[in-house]
Amino acid sequence: MEVTAGVPLPGAPMLQAADVDVLTGEALQRRGRFTLGETLEALPGVSSVTAGTQVGRPVIRGLSGDRIRILSNGIGVEYQQYGQRHPPGIDPFLAGRIEVVRGASSLLHGSGALGGAIDVQAPAFLYAPPGEMAMDGEALIAHHDHNGQRDTGLRARAGSDRFSLMAGIMRRSAGLLETPRATPAAVSGDADDPRFTGTLPHTGFQQLNGQVGAQLRTDLGTYGLRYTQWDGENDFLLPNGDGIGIWLRNDELQLSGHMPLAAGWELRPTLSWQNNLRRANRPGRPRGDGYDGTIHLETDVYTARMEALHGPLGPFDGGTLGMEYTDQVQHSRGSTVLAPGGEVSNLALFAFETRDVGDLTLQAGLRHDWHRVVGDAHRTAAPVDFSGRDAHDHRVFTGALGVVYRLSDRLALAANAGRGFRAPGLFERYADGVHGGVAAVQQGNPDLEPERALNLDLALRWNAPGLAASATLYRNDIRHYIYLQDTGTQRQGLPVFAYQQDNAVLEGVEVEVRWQATDRMEWAGSLEGVRGTNQRTGHDLPMLPADTLRLEVTYRFPSRGLDPWLRLGLRHSAAKDAAPGEPFAQFDDLPFGTASTEAYTLADLGAGLAFHGFGARPVQLELAVRNLLDREYRDFLDTYKGYALSPGREIRVSMRVPFGG
Repeated sequence: MEVTAGVPLPGAPMLQAADVDVLTGEALQRRGRFTLGETLEALPGVSSVTAGTQVGRPVIRGLSGDRIRILSNGIGVEYQQYGQRHPPGIDPFLAGRIEVVRGASSLLHGSGALGGAIDVQAPAFLYAPPGEMAMDGEALIAHHDHNGQRDTGLRARAGSDRFSLMAGIMRRSAGLLETPRATPAAVSGDADDPRFTGTLPHTGFQQLNGQVGAQLRTDLGTYGLRYTQWDGENDFLLPNGDGIGIWLRNDELQLSGHMPLAAGWELRPTLSWQNNLRRANRPGRPRGDGYDGTIHLETDVYTARMEALHGPLGPFDGGTLGMEYTDQVQHSRGSTVLAPGGEVSNLALFAFETRDVGDLTLQAGLRHDWHRVVGDAHRTAAPVDFSGRDAHDHRVFTGALGVVYRLSDRLALAANAGRGFRAPGLFERYADGVHGGVAAVQQGNPDLEPERALNLDLALRWNAPGLAASATLYRNDIRHYIYLQDTGTQRQGLPVFAYQQDNAVLEGVEVEVRWQATDRMEWAGSLEGVRGTNQRTGHDLPMLPADTLRLEVTYRFPSRGLDPWLRLGLRHSAAKDAAPGEPFAQFDDLPFGTASTEAYTLADLGAGLAFHGFGARPVQLELAVRNLLDREYRDFLDTYKGYALSPGREIRVSMRVPFGG
């Protein structure tokens, strides 16, 4: 298996200085769930910010949102990622491969990759031998009992030796979320008990997502065109019991090419257009009441990227040279300035090279960005505190240096140092109004400086038949760390959170082991913990995940034509106190709910079987039960924790029916 994201040239993950995981094939199919965050959360160092079962915003080593770059086929995705409940507009069912890079990745992906990058790649195009045709595909049907969610998806590929087509569609719809039926605070009199239990109102949603693409192989290279759309409507439950309706849509069009040249060079140009639309009502108006014009943000992002992969060049064995230009234009047409209209542009030049010296692999690179953020009053319907255009320019150098030493054929030691940066966005500089999804007023700060980080990590990796393991230590030192802080004041009966910045440090450990004990039994386990500290106040950083331990055993029974298997998993999360003044911390002082969470251990159960039906690949039936014992708990990154429990027992039944191929 090769990794392509965050590395100078495609290669094995074990021999890369960066800490990278790849999900594809059966592994992606087994982990694939409704959201991107839930799909990835079992990977070491990866967590997910949720709202019940919605959202699924990935967290890498304690950083999320604007500090994690979500990519679609190597191009950054804009989804108003500053919001705790703003999900990436990506459907895991439509992905063919997901690569996760931990640690500062600004070298290849620029501002926003301060803590890592996640590249979600579409399925590869399918080709046939000359004179023949090939086709394959898959249908998915799934039902979740705890909210009545139904997923129905279909994807297919077809091709000759020169031309290939692919398409996919997924429809998801859900009713109200069920949590354990505990005693609410109003009855128990205990302020730590939730306000809502059992069936949670205003938690339904629906999505219709799809993609289509074509690719042509010629003697001069391979050229492809893909169009993807993610369209969702959902309600969120608010602390007072009201609902708020939100409409999200993300359209993306990509034209890409692979052009081999002489002397081992290959050009990879990409042109991309993305349109992101976010509309939301005022608090108390769910989506069933229609759209009221409170928030209406529309963003167009135009990207031109050119990568040149090369073989031996001067002192290097190979690497990547590149440039990228991005122009993001935003219109704010709503009555509330969640974020103003404006423009964000970025021009970057970068080089990332590798060299082998005996058992030592060196990887190093440099990048320079010219970054501009402009708040534009003329693109903003509601009044703002500036007139005309307010511009901020940044010129930033970043780089990375990594080494991998092969102690043996199975054991490697990797060390990596990476510089990262993140320029404040339009929301952080100019926000001024009610953010209904989090029940707070949020204020921007036009004087914010860019964040600059130095990320260091050291990893020991073992990879042998039947046993794979890794242990990683890391430290991310961030200058001018930007965060929301409770001002202690209120407006319209809601707490006011304002942006400020201090220096911060995050330190952590990740351990993962996978052991094939017998031909039929596999054990897996992971341990992760992160500490983040505001160096001025000494307080924890906001929204850090709790320490987590995962254990899982899978047993495959004798086939008898059905290939049955059984999986049992345990997830333990440590207790976690909310940092003073962080978002949602106000619930520690209200007569219901909590922002700090107690330790919990959950059991998960999975079972499945496979049989041959319509083609060479088997039909798969799966039963997955999360929170098997229906335990009452609150996950620290569940943004409903202040007034509701996290989801109760979830039973998911799914069937995958492959065809062709």
